[in-house]
Amino acid sequence: MNKILALIIIFLITTSCATLPSNNIPQEINTYSNDGMIVGTMSFKNEKPIFNSYLYFYTGEDIDNFYGQKSVRINPSQTVKMKFKPDFFDNEKAVYFFAIKEKNGKYQFTTFRVFSNGGLSNSTLDLPINIDFNIEKGKVKYFGELFFDYKNGKLSLSNQSSRDLPLLKNKFPNLNIEE
Repeated sequence: MNKILALIIIFLITTSCATLPSNNIPQEINTYSNDGMIVGTMSFKNEKPIFNSYLYFYTGEDIDNFYGQKSVRINPSQTVKMKFKPDFFDNEKAVYFFAIKEKNGKYQFTTFRVFSNGGLSNSTLDLPINIDFNIEKGKVKYFGELFFDYKNGKLSLSNQSSRDLPLLKNKFPNLNIEE
């Protein structure tokens, strides 16, 4: 009986943990490869999350149409109660670092999706967006901050480089991040 209880607890802990996109940011980039990268932040008002997942979908010239779009996903901590566990807090914002590493080319964020798991019922809400970005061969470029205001259903992009770049360079010292 104790083994079953221990397995259930381990399962709940491993499946309910927060997703931190910064855990997947490469520590370095090969300047001679055809790949490049953007880095930036995604933020939310630091209140109790009302959604189980937040996804930013993007597509580009070199993304295979068979697979469609790729995404950056954020899951708040859901072990006991839902709460944001970001890379850092900025006043009333929960802020997450993210990176997208792709081949040299033009890309676009196309959809912002929120997912809610209500136990017996699930729901998703898609917000169409149109935010272009370029990835340059062998470079790491600062993208900016995507802020989602869920009360008003608005997404904004702003330059927070004075806040973000020192923190990014401290956390990822081997990345030569350009503005």
